[in-house]
Amino acid sequence: MKKSTGLVTLVVVLAAAYGGSTWYTGKKTEALVGEKVAQFNTLAAEQMQQMGMNETVVMNVVDYQRGVFSSTARYTLTLTPADAQEQPLELTFDDKISHGPLPMSALAMGNFTPVAALSHSTLVKTKDTEGWFKLTGDKTPLWADSLVGFDGAVDSNVHFEAIKHQGDEIKVEFSGGQLRTKAGGKSKDIVVTGSFPKLFVDDISEEPLKLEASNFIMDFKQTGDINVNGNQVGKLSVDDVKMQSAETEGITFKQIAVNSDAVTKDSISDTKVSYLLTDLVFEDKVKLGSVELVMGFDRVYAPAISAISKLISDTKVQDDLEAVDGPTAQKVMELALQALEHKPVLRIEPLRWYTEAGESKANLRMEFQKPNATQQELLESPELWVEAIPAAQLDVLISKPMLRGLAAEMDKAEGLSAEEGNAAMLDMVLDAAVAPYAESKMLNNDENSISTTIKYNGQDRVFDINGQRFTSEQLLGLVLMGMM
Repeated sequence: MKKSTGLVTLVVVLAAAYGGSTWYTGKKTEALVGEKVAQFNTLAAEQMQQMGMNETVVMNVVDYQRGVFSSTARYTLTLTPADAQEQPLELTFDDKISHGPLPMSALAMGNFTPVAALSHSTLVKTKDTEGWFKLTGDKTPLWADSLVGFDGAVDSNVHFEAIKHQGDEIKVEFSGGQLRTKAGGKSKDIVVTGSFPKLFVDDISEEPLKLEASNFIMDFKQTGDINVNGNQVGKLSVDDVKMQSAETEGITFKQIAVNSDAVTKDSISDTKVSYLLTDLVFEDKVKLGSVELVMGFDRVYAPAISAISKLISDTKVQDDLEAVDGPTAQKVMELALQALEHKPVLRIEPLRWYTEAGESKANLRMEFQKPNATQQELLESPELWVEAIPAAQLDVLISKPMLRGLAAEMDKAEGLSAEEGNAAMLDMVLDAAVAPYAESKMLNNDENSISTTIKYNGQDRVFDINGQRFTSEQLLGLVLMGMM
């Protein structure tokens, strides 16, 4: 009897302790929810600014009911377009939050590590999302399971429901997919990975469009504060892209990819972004090759660029921004001058267009600096801004074998023979077009390529083109003569 009484007492004590701990974690979780929503809004604003987008994304908690073992919440996520004439899109989510330290729902998922809470969020059917629900057969199109650590770290699995819809004007097949996000507690560290295997859209409405794509991959990682001291690495890619409209029979790419790498130290950022379009084919006939663009932005003063992006994206000051002497425009100029003090550099290394027959490419380097003039002097004499570019260089090489191959591809698609097609006339047309500049030694022209190097010296305001020196006036005259 004593043993039974002791066992019952132990169970009661443990139950009371567990209930007390879940009550405590429930209270802590409510505070964490408010913190994470604020952090999300800050991070979303920063990311939109960095991408040069004027849209805003804001999350709000519209209801929170806290219990002992679990709580419920409702959030709204509002996406506001840059155009004030367009209506915002509002997504509503219901959240069931199981309190830690050992939520039963987390144990059922195989997680035995103590956590503050497990959240299960689902998209709610509203007037803004009823079309999405229709595509999924009234299933919840989007839901997420998130583990919330005691330090505020959040590990989420976001699920997108598959879609198979056949309507009168549109057919959609979407495989669904997942996003995995990990956000630090007090830090701005974040990791996002995702994959979506397949998408097919066939729109036969007034403006028909057919789109096919597969293997969409996302990989993003940020450590630290990218505006102060931090790193950012991002990758986006999609395979086998095909687009077809009423105007064209189709454009296909083997892959479209974007990669970015940014490092910020003491608020000075170095960023590299590359874009890649491989195996472009037009109308299933003309093979146009591949294109790569690699851009670098060095010594960029992050706080000034971030503040400029924020000002430009504020729709309330757009009219004032257009007025050169308005306070907003003057603030943008002040911030731009702050950025120029750090002597930023723009690099394009390289822009490539290549096929099996050859490669054409261009490299560009532009250096910037703060003009030796006051802000008022720059307003009164805009020509003083020329001092902002102390040096620049552009290298260009055009492959004639590549152009001949492209011309032959187009002739073949049009059913033209080698004798009657564009390829036969190409060299004659090219030579006629570049002859004036080749005679003045502004470029090199031979059997395989057309090339030149253009250098600009801002101190003397002189251009060096392929070894030939020109003032701005002389260069303008030569260009106009070549166009006649």
